[in-house]
Amino acid sequence: MSCSPTRLVLALVLWLSWLPSPGWAQTTNQEALMKEMQARMEEAARLGPHHAALGALVGAWDVELAMVMPGAPAQRSKGRATYAWAIEGRWLTQQITGELMGTPYQSFSLMGFDTYAKNHVVVSVTSMDTAMNMARGLVVDPTHQVTAVYGTLDEYTTGELHKPYKVVVRRASDARHVMEIWDLGIGDAGAKVLEFTFIRRP
Repeated sequence: MSCSPTRLVLALVLWLSWLPSPGWAQTTNQEALMKEMQARMEEAARLGPHHAALGALVGAWDVELAMVMPGAPAQRSKGRATYAWAIEGRWLTQQITGELMGTPYQSFSLMGFDTYAKNHVVVSVTSMDTAMNMARGLVVDPTHQVTAVYGTLDEYTTGELHKPYKVVVRRASDARHVMEIWDLGIGDAGAKVLEFTFIRRP
């Protein structure tokens, strides 16, 4: 059975019409990329147990401040603190007012948990200088009772730049937690130089 030229051309046109065009392939790829980006955005925005643990701090607290310099007795003073959401469920603020070394003291911190990077983030400023310090820490405690973040600061009293430090928060209960500031430039393991003990106010 022979096929006429007309039928052959018609069959070829119909066959070509079923093939996906380059534009179709490009559109399909773009849609797939958009779906992938949307999924990643949803994952990065997802809240989890680390955010819930931050929420447990919301409220008013009494604070005992202690400066603990190596080889010297601790200098203690009193203060107050407030934790409140800056963005509900995501970013928590901490404000402390009190006295440190006989001088009025204020500090403000913004803290959260970066779901994508999987670490805690803290940004802090105080009335003692004009610096803004940032620290991050990997999650090492599955119970969320101990958090450690690490950063560097410029130590203007000694002229040191990018001096390493860490902040450790230890939660004893819903009504009490302790925040420690460690100078990692002192000794092999560093030294605790500041300690804030928080007691929830009635």
